[in-house]
Amino acid sequence: MVALGRRRFTLFPPEATKDLYVGPLNVTIAGQPVSMVDPLAPDLVRYPRYDAARALGLTAELGPGDALLVPSLWWHHVEATEPVNVLINYWHNDVERGGGFPALIHAMLTIRDLPAAQREAWHTWFEHLVFDDDAQHAADHLPAHGQGVNGPPSPERDEAIRQFLLKVLSSSG
Repeated sequence: MVALGRRRFTLFPPEATKDLYVGPLNVTIAGQPVSMVDPLAPDLVRYPRYDAARALGLTAELGPGDALLVPSLWWHHVEATEPVNVLINYWHNDVERGGGFPALIHAMLTIRDLPAAQREAWHTWFEHLVFDDDAQHAADHLPAHGQGVNGPPSPERDEAIRQFLLKVLSSSG
């Protein structure tokens, strides 16, 4: 929320990610990944795909009392348009489950550098068990007591997943 002054927000949907030239994921300015492109003076020689991201961008001008919800995983740039500005923000993260970021980094370690055929096979598994609209029903053919980590969301299922991951990650070596 803008408490004082004016701000210009430019939002980019997740589909723009590949055209935003993301910096290193583990070394960031404020804990979150950032684009290496300066949206106020983009170097299109160095970052030629930025024009595609810019075409997807949405801009909003906010003044005192205005608020903006930035959807999860949307990129944003904030520019102060007056000399004195006060902005109040609140960041939400799924701390209990860790969010998707650790899973992304782990997939980079375990899947990204595999041969193409293996990556495609994992892509199919992820589509079926994670991303498909009916992924939560992928284990419906199993009896409830046999669904394990494939089962519907519950505190017990979540703890079983955590324990499985701890066991697998602590034994790799």
